[in-house]
Amino acid sequence: MNPFKYGQVVSADDFCPRPVLMKQVVESIQAGQNIVLQGERRTGKTSLVCEAVRQFKKRSLLYIDLLEVKDADDLCKRMVKAIISLEQQSGLLDKILRKLAQLRPTVSIDPLTGEPVISLDAAVSLQPNSIDGILDLVNGIHKRNALVVMFDEFQEILNLRSSKETLAVLRSKIQFHGSIPYVFAGSVRNQMHDIFSDPASPFFKSAIPIEVGPLDREQFKKFLKKKFTAGKRTMDDSVLDTGFELAGDLPGDVQQYCGALWDTTSEKEHIDKHTIRGAMHLIFSRESKGYESVLVQLTAHQLRCLVGLARFGGASPFSGAFLQGVGIPNAASVKKALHRLVQLKVIYRHFGEFKFINPFLKAWLLWKNL
Repeated sequence: MNPFKYGQVVSADDFCPRPVLMKQVVESIQAGQNIVLQGERRTGKTSLVCEAVRQFKKRSLLYIDLLEVKDADDLCKRMVKAIISLEQQSGLLDKILRKLAQLRPTVSIDPLTGEPVISLDAAVSLQPNSIDGILDLVNGIHKRNALVVMFDEFQEILNLRSSKETLAVLRSKIQFHGSIPYVFAGSVRNQMHDIFSDPASPFFKSAIPIEVGPLDREQFKKFLKKKFTAGKRTMDDSVLDTGFELAGDLPGDVQQYCGALWDTTSEKEHIDKHTIRGAMHLIFSRESKGYESVLVQLTAHQLRCLVGLARFGGASPFSGAFLQGVGIPNAASVKKALHRLVQLKVIYRHFGEFKFINPFLKAWLLWKNL
């Protein structure tokens, strides 16, 4: 069985130790201190928090994913569904459903898993002021079952039409939950900065910032090689070095690369540079439809810029060399194209450099020689 997991939360033996970060998170939870967890997507922020909470025998994690949240109603219902899921695990589902009777929840059985599935009445629309009552529920649960509350992709709140009101309501309530550690995780640096470092924001200096960067390469190598060794495979260090480069050091993507190496080899096989091609072709075959769906959305200029980022890097996309390389005569056109690529969530800007959200798309563009 392939031991490399990506695109999901990992824990225990599947979690590569991060002792310094873990110490910071655990100590903050112990102190009831709120945390801003900043890091690119797929750096393992959620896994880090889950593993930290797992070290506390008497704490549970209330996890609320805000990725692509649409409006205040969507936000509130995600919070409610997270509460229902937690109470369902605690065996207190009936009690919480009675408290949420105004949302007209219905219970059905999933035909595949046999587990109960809770639905909320779509006709009941929740507004930002509904957050007040929802957080009262959270505080009530915490009094009998100590919690850590995690909002993942918290910066997505800024996309709501009612973002200012929503942030104000959240902050006004959370500031009185002194014994509940809240974790606000985000992957868009400038937006998280606007929320937690702008004096005009309700959340200004309301949480300790903790940076989640790439794993230490040598430590991560040992972790990965141990899994290959357990599967009776040997490998050259250069193969992992290539994987780190292709994946931009993002742990989730490195694991995906290793998973492809595993799937294209057998027991007692030695993995060297010649194995990489087959592994990358496997990744491309699995993801090519997704890559193609990105390209069909792009104008000619946007595609030229995207290919240019793959070929020349994203550090200087307005330089004369970049403009000449992509065949676009002026920087304003490049700026417009890059802005659209960011909107489409194909690329993002990190410390002034444009990077691919999916680093294997970059490798695919170079392989296709577009």
